[in-house]
Amino acid sequence: MSENFLRLIPTDPWYMPTPAAQDQASTLFASLVQEEGIQAYMTEDASFVDPGSNLKRILCPRCGAVLSMEWWVQAMDRAYTDTQFRNLDVMVPCCETRCSLNDLRYEWPAGFARFLLEARSPENDLTEEQLALFEPLLDGRVRKIWAHY
Repeated sequence: MSENFLRLIPTDPWYMPTPAAQDQASTLFASLVQEEGIQAYMTEDASFVDPGSNLKRILCPRCGAVLSMEWWVQAMDRAYTDTQFRNLDVMVPCCETRCSLNDLRYEWPAGFARFLLEARSPENDLTEEQLALFEPLLDGRVRKIWAHY
C-alpha cells in the first residue's frame, strides 16, 4: 500500500531549533494538518529529505538546465562519502556554477535538514500563509516536501 507524507524542514540544512521551538512547531503543525500522529525527527548531521516517487527532475538553480540523475547521484555519493553531507557544495555541469545540493531545484521539492516534522497521510495541506507561521519558530524560511512511497 502506498502512502503520502507531508514533511516540513528549515531551509537552512544545519539549523536545529531549541526544544521549546520544536514543541511549538510540532503543536502548530499538528493543528494545521489536523493530524495527531506528528513525528519530529532530529539528526546529528544533515540528511537528505526526499519526495520519494514524486521526484521528477532536478534543475540548476542558476540557468534552469535539467541535471542528469547520473550526475546528481554521483554528487550525492561524493558529498556523503567525503563529508557525511557536512559539505553540500557542488559545481553544476551545465553552467559551471558553484551551489549547494540543498539549493538545486528539485521537482517535487526536497532538501537537506537536521530537523523535520512529518505527518503521514494528513487531512490538510499547508498554504503559503500557514508556512509563514513556522518562520519565527524555526528561525527562517521552511520548505514543504510531499513524499510518496
